[in-house]
Amino acid sequence: MKARIWISVAALAFVCFGAVPARAELAAGLRSAMQLNLDAYNRKNVDATMGTVDSHSPDYDSTKKAIEEQFKGGDVTAELVDVTYIGHDDEFAVARAKTKTTGKPGSGFTDNVVDAIVVFHQENGEWKLWSEQILGVQILP
Repeated sequence: MKARIWISVAALAFVCFGAVPARAELAAGLRSAMQLNLDAYNRKNVDATMGTVDSHSPDYDSTKKAIEEQFKGGDVTAELVDVTYIGHDDEFAVARAKTKTTGKPGSGFTDNVVDAIVVFHQENGEWKLWSEQILGVQILP
């Protein structure tokens, strides 16, 4: 009886402690997906930027059109401020992300920080952006 209890406790500990590195690895993968997206955006590369968005996303076409228009405009740079892992299921992962976007001085662009919930989906074994819901926008001085 005692042996069975110890085996159960050991198995539970393995599962619980094994989940911590897996969660950290997933959170790092989501952060990496966001960073790859912003790096491609900052290079003004439409194909590379869209390569970080799941091609099956319902927002794929509208996102591509919006990015093409943004690249025609001023010189804007985006940087990742923070990514906080929220959770996942067998298909999607969710994180809260803050992104700071700034324009060149005199460009007329309003510098801001966007706070959003971002949904990720794996495509061909890579985490990619699926959709986002903006929670708020902070206008910077």
